[in-house]
Amino acid sequence: MLKRHLLFFLSLLFLIVSLSGCAITQAIRVEDRERIEVKSMIEELSGTRLVFLGERHDAAAHHKLQLEVLKGLKAQGKQLAIAMEMFEETTQPALDAWSAGKVPEDAFRKVYEWSWRFIPWEMYRDLLLFARDNHVPVVAINAPRDVVQAVGKNGFTSLTDAELARLPTGLDVKASDEYLLSMRSSLPSHGKKGEALRNIAEAQLLRNKVMARKVADYLQLHPGTTVVVIAGGGHARGTGGIAAELGNGISYKIVLPPIPPLGENTVTGADADYLLVESLL
Repeated sequence: MLKRHLLFFLSLLFLIVSLSGCAITQAIRVEDRERIEVKSMIEELSGTRLVFLGERHDAAAHHKLQLEVLKGLKAQGKQLAIAMEMFEETTQPALDAWSAGKVPEDAFRKVYEWSWRFIPWEMYRDLLLFARDNHVPVVAINAPRDVVQAVGKNGFTSLTDAELARLPTGLDVKASDEYLLSMRSSLPSHGKKGEALRNIAEAQLLRNKVMARKVADYLQLHPGTTVVVIAGGGHARGTGGIAAELGNGISYKIVLPPIPPLGENTVTGADADYLLVESLL
């Protein structure tokens, strides 16, 4: 067991070091497959109130790009809010205090580490400091961790009334065959079949639906705000992601890094508006 944990740590460390040596200066505009500079992409994002910035959680270059987008939108005069997969509703008071500049970094770091325990604070530090220093609201959008785990183990129908009461009302969480197929193609490492795969799919779908509801509610309550969603690539993807659960009437743009099975030759307009180009330094 110790050896397995050590191997995991070394693998994670290798990924962090190697990906920090990547630079993102261009993106592919999916509509016409043209490569454009990141600065031009940010200018093109100015016309939408909702921007999804997908990531691989352990990729430093992705977080640097996210910060660049946030700074670019702020320079355009946008009133911003950052909606983050990394936090769930119970942390919202701490997030509000952080954005107001009322919480020391060491104290807030503990909130982050409780919320997102497997990725080092340093990966998100600059982004969160930007939020604090510019008094940009950070919005917790993820579903309660223990409820998601319960669904992943026994399915959505297994939830108790008390667990359901902690979720937005009226959620219908049933993974379609199409969604299951998407899960198999994008997350082959799960190695699950049958009911086990369906339970995991429902857990992911629950997270998407909860995050979509929270984003939509925030947009409605703050009509002058541009919301930037920070989430893993699978959740930020148009097909089978948060955006698919928003309903009609909410326009958005999606920026994704290359994530299996999406690459320059396979990404479609249903998946993203822009695909980031990763280059080694």
